[in-house]
Amino acid sequence: MRKIDEQQLVSAVLSYDLSEECVRNLIRALTFKHYIVTAIFPSTPESESFGHFLERFWDYDTSPYIKEKRIVGQSVHRRYADIMLSRARTYWMPKYGKRTLGSITLNDIKRHLRSLACNPQKVYGRKKDGNGKRIVNTQMLSSETVNQIVRSATCALKWAFYNGLTNNNCFSGIAYCHVSPKPRRILSMTEAIQVFSAHWENPMYRLANLCSACTGMRIGEIQALQFRDIGRDRICVRHNWARLEGLKCPKNGEEREVRVSKEIINELNGLMHENPYGYAEDNFVFWGYKKDVPCQGRHWNEALHKILSELNFTDWQNVSFHGWRHFFASNMADFIDERKLQLATGHKSRFILEHYASHKSEQTLQELATVSEKVFEPLLLTP
Repeated sequence: MRKIDEQQLVSAVLSYDLSEECVRNLIRALTFKHYIVTAIFPSTPESESFGHFLERFWDYDTSPYIKEKRIVGQSVHRRYADIMLSRARTYWMPKYGKRTLGSITLNDIKRHLRSLACNPQKVYGRKKDGNGKRIVNTQMLSSETVNQIVRSATCALKWAFYNGLTNNNCFSGIAYCHVSPKPRRILSMTEAIQVFSAHWENPMYRLANLCSACTGMRIGEIQALQFRDIGRDRICVRHNWARLEGLKCPKNGEEREVRVSKEIINELNGLMHENPYGYAEDNFVFWGYKKDVPCQGRHWNEALHKILSELNFTDWQNVSFHGWRHFFASNMADFIDERKLQLATGHKSRFILEHYASHKSEQTLQELATVSEKVFEPLLLTP
């Protein structure tokens, strides 16, 4: 191989004004020979700081990524975007924020993942100190948290790659941490009868839990119930409540009706008459501290845990309000066709939705009502 004068080559680069095309050819050659990984031109998308890019990528109101999702009929919840932005600010920007977008490599991502998984990290708790600042603890992060932190970067970098903002594939071939899901404890019918026979300090919290147990409704759907949604023998599920966004469409984007027993309708009507904000069609059935804000779902979870603890149930910490959906589905499954059951819960795959949407009828709702009244009658007879 013919030797070249390396100093002369360097001097030529320093002495002459090279065209952009020439510089790009040099970069491609150096990259091909593995002398460099990448190079960044000034005043190009790749030269934007990684921190600034993450800020605008996860800003719910201005993010081009979220706008694209909306255009194609998909959605990203504000709370999810806020969480990912918080992860990016806490765990990516301090170390990589000043680097250019185009300089971030797959090795950077893998190296940081290992660091997050193997070393204690600073975690901001909910409690605050005397100065009003959130208390910081140092602890190991869960595998799920590590994965979420990494995705706050890789999701943004993937979008940047496919939109020509970086030439580096920083998202393929990553081995994420293995996540072992926490065991979910689903109450038996006998245990549920004990729960609803116990004394609840707040009857509203009991009724919210009972509604979910007997209908399979999600916590946000029950929070979102308004006076206009309560019928003579059914509940119209028109909305879902999101803490940061307020009333939204139900999770699967489709309204549905749920037939319920007269006992639950009577209790709901009684709660509506107690509403401190008076009677109005758009008032929340389960009211909160303000007229336009429903009761917080965490209160229902806390009340449920208090009852379970007092009853000395084993593994009660693994029971949650969401578990009532599983309780409802598992108790109904032996008596009702799966497709019809999905109509009641609103938990449908796209295939089931397209296959079954045109066949739902009043007859099906009546069948669901008859079965659910029979199955959950023991709960309705509790004092």
